[in-house]
Amino acid sequence: MFKYVILDCIKRLNSERTIYNIYHLLTAKKSTQTVQDSNIFGLTRYFGIYKVLTRAEFDRFISHLAKEELVEVSDDQTICLTERGSNLLKALHVKLSPYLFLDGIQYYDASYSFSSRLILFIQTLTHMHQKNPTFIPIIEDVKVQKFVKKVWKDQSVNSLLLLEFIYHDLYKVLQAFPSVYSAIFVEHVTTFEKVGLSKEQLATKYNLSIHDVYLSIMNTIHYICQKIEKEEDFKFLANLYPDHLNNGVLSDSASKTLNFLNKGLVIDEIVTIRNLKENTIKDHIVEIAYMDIMIDWNQYITKQQYLMIKHVLDIAATKRLKDIKAQLPESVTYFQIKLVMALEQSGGYKL
Repeated sequence: MFKYVILDCIKRLNSERTIYNIYHLLTAKKSTQTVQDSNIFGLTRYFGIYKVLTRAEFDRFISHLAKEELVEVSDDQTICLTERGSNLLKALHVKLSPYLFLDGIQYYDASYSFSSRLILFIQTLTHMHQKNPTFIPIIEDVKVQKFVKKVWKDQSVNSLLLLEFIYHDLYKVLQAFPSVYSAIFVEHVTTFEKVGLSKEQLATKYNLSIHDVYLSIMNTIHYICQKIEKEEDFKFLANLYPDHLNNGVLSDSASKTLNFLNKGLVIDEIVTIRNLKENTIKDHIVEIAYMDIMIDWNQYITKQQYLMIKHVLDIAATKRLKDIKAQLPESVTYFQIKLVMALEQSGGYKL
């Protein structure tokens, strides 16, 4: 699964970004550039799906792909697929696409919180069912522990019925996956009777890489998140799902800019207050446009300019801004091109 994700990212970037744009994407570096690139190149599903991936691990994997002659890395750190790599990507797509549910942008906030709550609640429930209230929590996060305690105290049914509810829900979920991925998820869970296997142990047992095990578990969590948000008929799992989610990801700096825009400030005023460059604020505005947040876009672009840029984007074979701008009048700015790219994807501009 990890190899498929990396090869897919490489194909979509089309040598227009460096290999480290992929690393920043997977680990959710919440910079304006990373957020924009995830949208421009259709990679939002992979945003933040592997936050614990280290730079050294990523470098080793890229080197391994190069040794397998699946990719070619240029001196400027751009990367492309070889013919062999393209063929492998096609084969992996056929194999994995029926049960690939990763959606990083959509479930960035929910997935990590929900997975921690689920793992700790199962541990708590199985111990309480065995009349053993004293145990070492598998999740150390105090907020998660407090949440699970509250959910447990709020339940009006006995532990046996709760066990049946969770079994029903997880059985229903895991039917969507091949047996090996279902087994990985189940064996990773800690209960009264057993300590869940670590990712390293699971990788050894099932002859997979640690990366594959990690993404397999994350993929299952994203599938559950999707089903909960679509109001699947679960008996219990929705009780562990986070409220007040911020679907979509804005960088911290863009969020601050949005706050000033909502107060009616214009670009020059925000530049002065935040002591940032004008282009930085404009990049924040483009980032906001990808999130389908409604502001007055007409202050940045006319209808005529929008249609002209859209026409060029529709026929262009590249996403390189320099190449796109060369096909437009000098008066059209890079900011306006990026803004149209964002609004076309989010559907936020009404002609």
